[in-house]
Amino acid sequence: MQEFPPFLQRALREQGRDLTILVVRLAAMGDILRTLPVVRLLRRELGQARIFWAVDDRWSIVLQGHPDLDGLVLFPRREWQQRQGPIFGWPGVVTSFRRFRADLRQVSASLVLDFHGNLRSGAIGWLSGAPVRLGYDGHQQKELNRRFNTHHTPSGSRRTPRMERNLALYRALGLPDHPLPSGDLPLAEKGRSAAANVLAEIDCADRPFAVISPGASLSQAYKKPPTALISAACRRLAAEGVTPLVVWGPGEEEDASAVTGNPESNARLAPRTDLPCLAALLDRARLFVGGDSGPLHMACAVGCPVVGVYGPTDPQVNQPWAVPFRAVYAQSRVYSGIKREDRAGGAFEGISTAQVDTSVQELLEETAGR
Repeated sequence: MQEFPPFLQRALREQGRDLTILVVRLAAMGDILRTLPVVRLLRRELGQARIFWAVDDRWSIVLQGHPDLDGLVLFPRREWQQRQGPIFGWPGVVTSFRRFRADLRQVSASLVLDFHGNLRSGAIGWLSGAPVRLGYDGHQQKELNRRFNTHHTPSGSRRTPRMERNLALYRALGLPDHPLPSGDLPLAEKGRSAAANVLAEIDCADRPFAVISPGASLSQAYKKPPTALISAACRRLAAEGVTPLVVWGPGEEEDASAVTGNPESNARLAPRTDLPCLAALLDRARLFVGGDSGPLHMACAVGCPVVGVYGPTDPQVNQPWAVPFRAVYAQSRVYSGIKREDRAGGAFEGISTAQVDTSVQELLEETAGR
């Protein structure tokens, strides 16, 4: 990688003095949460820097009020989607784009860190006017993203864990990366009251419980573990005196009901929970069980042990972070780290209920007294 300009070298030596950083990771929730510890490292090592984050407006709730950020720049994706269609909506899109560009320029970033690596994130970095824009080289960048950035760091192998890949971009600045901090989500504090009400409603206010997430968003439905595997986890939890609490979001009602409708699972159905409530529940839970989705990484962000059930996504690339965990997957499965290939390799075939049962029991024993 080419040498950084003198102004940036000086700022890195002087704890970020006179440096403004724009972090670009637009979506999705799990990827945003896996970027947050790296941003917290930036704050720790560059205490005098100003740090802003460009994020899709639909995910801003995850980052709002975070103590390590000076502000957010909201990419108006939701607004643009609502305006698309009839031609009379496009003037509003143009106006919105100009407002977004003005917000970017107002930050006056001197360094962009592009953790997203696609055309949109590259263009955002370029529009910011920052003289130094650091992104990835190799497979992690796509859609001509590389052309928008001034400096590049290697992506690593296809099966490099996502957290490690994020750290690689940070390490290119020459800063120490240990110990890795937690996510420290203010989101959990906002949901305390709602979480307390949920637990009181199901008579779990003073009992140990685990959060079970059997569903996934419509666009990521392929990540949903089979009901039989989730039910096996619930049975083991109940046998160990831990109440399985099944949570669900929009479009996931049937997945949740399929688990709680089985009397052998001994699971309780939570009311529909928003993200603050979910974060607060995870902060109090003994452990989390679910597929490779946003709630799994939220569990990591608040320090909740995780049993992750992996099928069409690589358990090495998407492994839990910063918490005790078990990754359950078919031992005979060969992953490539290439999304389209791993998805084509089948779903959850080869994973037994015994694997899930054992993983839950082992993790409960490992984290006893937590």
